[in-house]
Amino acid sequence: MGNTVIKNLLRVGYAGAIHPIHPSAESVLGLPCRRDLTSLSGSVDCVVIALSADKALDALKSAHAAGARSAVLYASGFAETGEQGAALQTEIGTFCRDNQINLCGPNCLGIFSVENGVALYSAAVPEGLEAGDIALISHSGSACIALSGLDRFKFSHLVSLGNGAVTDIPEYLDYVAQDPRTKVAALFVETLRDPATFARAAAQMRKAGKPIVALKVGRSVSGAAASAAHTGAIASSDTALLTFFKRHGVTLVEDYDELVETVALFSTIRSMPKGAGLGVLNVSGGELSMTCDIAERCGLVLPALSESTVAHLKTVLPVFGAPRNPLDATGVGVFDTRMYGDCLDALLNDPSIHIVAVSQDCPASMGEDQAAIYEKLAITVAERSARAHKPVVFFNNLSARIHPDVLAPLSEVPTLCGMRNALRAIKHLVDHAAFITTEVVPKTMGVDRQEKWARRFESVEPLTERESKSFLEAHGIRVTAERLASSEDDAVAHADAIGYPVVLKIESADLPHKSEVGGVVVDLPDAVAVRAAYRRILESVARKAPGARVAGVLVQQMVRGGVEAILGVVTHRPFAPGVVVGSGGVLVEILQDATFELAPVDLKTAAALIDQTRLGKLLGGYRGGVVADRDALARTLERLSDIAVVYANEIEAIDLNPVAVLAQGQGAVVLDALVIAKARQ
Repeated sequence: MGNTVIKNLLRVGYAGAIHPIHPSAESVLGLPCRRDLTSLSGSVDCVVIALSADKALDALKSAHAAGARSAVLYASGFAETGEQGAALQTEIGTFCRDNQINLCGPNCLGIFSVENGVALYSAAVPEGLEAGDIALISHSGSACIALSGLDRFKFSHLVSLGNGAVTDIPEYLDYVAQDPRTKVAALFVETLRDPATFARAAAQMRKAGKPIVALKVGRSVSGAAASAAHTGAIASSDTALLTFFKRHGVTLVEDYDELVETVALFSTIRSMPKGAGLGVLNVSGGELSMTCDIAERCGLVLPALSESTVAHLKTVLPVFGAPRNPLDATGVGVFDTRMYGDCLDALLNDPSIHIVAVSQDCPASMGEDQAAIYEKLAITVAERSARAHKPVVFFNNLSARIHPDVLAPLSEVPTLCGMRNALRAIKHLVDHAAFITTEVVPKTMGVDRQEKWARRFESVEPLTERESKSFLEAHGIRVTAERLASSEDDAVAHADAIGYPVVLKIESADLPHKSEVGGVVVDLPDAVAVRAAYRRILESVARKAPGARVAGVLVQQMVRGGVEAILGVVTHRPFAPGVVVGSGGVLVEILQDATFELAPVDLKTAAALIDQTRLGKLLGGYRGGVVADRDALARTLERLSDIAVVYANEIEAIDLNPVAVLAQGQGAVVLDALVIAKARQ
């Protein structure tokens, strides 16, 4: 391993001094060996440790004694192997942080700064690798090997950081944000250890105008959901990851191919689209139909052409041509490059189109005669693109490489391979353009932390529904009127005071889902019904949950009408709490009609979240129904998100299901509530 590092340094022409350290060898690759670090004179910039895990800490102590402030540790056998390895990694990390040593690794390939000619890299450096503007930062060594072996783009830096015991992805992002030679950061992420630090680094990348494209693996493993709350089941840890990356402008891709095409597009695009409208040009109607299918699945917008554009295209196309988007330049366009170019100009000049994609079948295996024809089309695209005020992208419909004769004229035009991945990349570009033009305004909290409740959450005793509602009401969320009864007479007296009809529910901290044990009876019209329901509830709970502690029976206001919604708070570590909104009721987990956003959310975002679900249509008076108070629900969601932030250290989850959204102007009221405190260590 150490031998490979020295070979790499010599191969890339490293200009500094290289000192092999070995207890017995006289030389390595022609370089004289030293017995130990103490025999070196002068300062040491970086120590490369090519030793086993058990020798790593002693080597780092020697490095510190020699004045080194940086080190690379390649060895495996640390946190990835279990508790013993994790303990050793913690010890090494603590030592490095205490002594201000920037450590790359362990369990890594190391760093290759292509621009600087520094290859502290334990795998063979690809031959002929030229310096470029893409920084690849990866937890995985194999990802570095796979991606650096491509010839699609050039790298400024390759970083295989492995376990990231001291320096992790955020630290390298901080560096490339300041590096004038890096334009785009490509990430291969196995774990996100510190979202707050990552968010700060992402903010620096945004400020520098540098996109981040990330491939995150391990997303199918479910995180730490609050199993007692419905919201934990309908908002997964992967949803939290997606939301976190979106909030911080990170483009998330599914696989290597999508990563490559997206990075290629981001690194070569000359200007950002100023809207979402995509125009597509080809010479095949059938392929354009496939483009429409895939574009729709990618979430791309293919707007209709303006009347003036249609009128102009009728003068350009043959009589059998169809002036629409996507635009088929017809088989004639293959030979009539003037007509083909005019079609491209027409799309570029349409006010509803903000980016144009030119698609073609032009694999490297294509015959020379056909390549000569498509080369002329490529020249036309390059010429028209050069003077266009909107971005143009060229892609091969097949995933195969583009024929070199077709590729050559397109040196100033982004060129992509594969229809699906190209369209996904274009969608990512459109989304990123929208992100960088969106102003970030800090959210002002609408609730204050109340120490009374903070102390209550310190108790190991779970909150009942009544306590949960009391907590919500104390923070400005409307809940049903209710009283606790300890006898039939109490229940009747409370029902008389609240007003009929009423609902009866079992009061037990051990029964978060009361209906499953027969603990809920609704729509009780009078005292006789209340008495019967009271007895029935106690009998059912005694039979189905004999060990549950029962504090009494809750007599609750019966709310008629309205649309049932679910609101909630869920925490998926390591991320901050998030809020959920969707269609509520007993079928919530089956319907899976909900959306998630990390807290805090403002009122505008809350309203947008509601509209992303089918609940949004129901609130609008679906099929003649009553128009419900959408604004009241949005205000409740915003306030709930503020609660999630203010009590982030105390609350694990909140489940409000159902919330009755009443007719327009009548508000929204929480019918059932469950607040789950964080487990005390």
